[in-house]
Amino acid sequence: MLVEFSVENYRSIQEKQTLSMVAADNETMLDSNTFCMPNNDDLRLVTSAVIYGPNASGKSNLIKAIFTLRQIIVNSATRIKPGDKLPIEPFRLNSESSKQPTIFEVIFIHQGTRYEYGLSATQDKIHEEWLIAYPNEQQQNWFDRKKHIVDNTQLQDYENYEWSFGKGIKGGNRKIRTFTRYNSLFLSHAAQNDHPQLTEIYQYFREQINMLAINVNAKGFTFKKCQEDQTFRDKVVKLLNESDIGISNIRPELINMPEEVMQILKIVMTKAIDNPEIGSVMDDEKLPRIVTIHKMNDSDHETYELNMDEESDGTQRLFEMSGPWLDVLEKGEILIVDELDRSLHPVLSKALIKMFNDPEINKNNAQLIFTTHDTTLLDGEIFRPDQIWFTEKDNSMTKLYSLFDFRPREDESLQKGYLLGRYGAIPFINGFKVRDKE
Repeated sequence: MLVEFSVENYRSIQEKQTLSMVAADNETMLDSNTFCMPNNDDLRLVTSAVIYGPNASGKSNLIKAIFTLRQIIVNSATRIKPGDKLPIEPFRLNSESSKQPTIFEVIFIHQGTRYEYGLSATQDKIHEEWLIAYPNEQQQNWFDRKKHIVDNTQLQDYENYEWSFGKGIKGGNRKIRTFTRYNSLFLSHAAQNDHPQLTEIYQYFREQINMLAINVNAKGFTFKKCQEDQTFRDKVVKLLNESDIGISNIRPELINMPEEVMQILKIVMTKAIDNPEIGSVMDDEKLPRIVTIHKMNDSDHETYELNMDEESDGTQRLFEMSGPWLDVLEKGEILIVDELDRSLHPVLSKALIKMFNDPEINKNNAQLIFTTHDTTLLDGEIFRPDQIWFTEKDNSMTKLYSLFDFRPREDESLQKGYLLGRYGAIPFINGFKVRDKE
């Protein structure tokens, strides 16, 4: 469960911005769109959050920041080698900020315990890393790592840091820190060495946070799940059936491809995603293909088959999304989607979102975070005000804020108010006056 995520000095984000999933003191849709935090009946979390804003306002940068934090955690002990650059991009429109570290902080709940994890880093090195745990709501500082102001080149990388370990953290911490390089995380190395407590935290970031973005191979994940699990395939088919796109069934299959083509595809897929378990869907010299089955309109028994590539962009997008969507709902994980409305009809987008806000479907408190330009989703029957967020530029910096700050009336048209500029976060265009020279 995600409580909040903060980022500072990253791409278009200069000052600290925080996306909070904590429900405000509001009784609206309390039982459907929120759920109680474990061990604390006084605080609730929202099931979903949507982010609006004009182009280049920083919506996608917020999503990329979460992805970057996850990527560093998952890869720093294995794929990131000594001397490699970290995927850090500071705010460059300020001479001081461009030289300062980027800071990520996340508060989350895993297996009933609340944690705060954060790191400060430049492309060359980790400057700070810390983890605080709250078992039974009692604060325990598990570990803290701070880089000395001046590096000593005669020392090992880990010796150029000040380290502290709390009483609540067990395991071979002092030995594991000797493996920790300038450009790697203690958390990641602890997981590589089967640390009894920190492996669970590492797995939270690797397995609980799921990204649906252009560079993530969701189609391959959906294919693999449908191929291996008939029950899951039936759920995907049911979702496609109920979406009124004319597909009655699907058939995953592996087809032969020339070896040279397969080698290229494997390289592309490996680079497209940081999770090898999802990225690798190849089987020897086979290429995955989804066949869609349609009923003939003049026969109750005959069918017609198409390759998924022959379907509309919207149908392909829905199939691609269906795997992570259903998997996250089933497991109670977090799904983060950039541009949810890409190729999807607004009615379909609305139905997908409502799955997260339906306690009969979302039985394990899964959470959805997404960006969109689709203003038809700005609807008080779908979202509470504390679930709607906006980004806009202020002096070239991204600012993130909630609709709840405006205290909209219960009968207020949120879509109309947004398009009229009542909440900000819209482009101000003085007409397009592009003319040929006379």
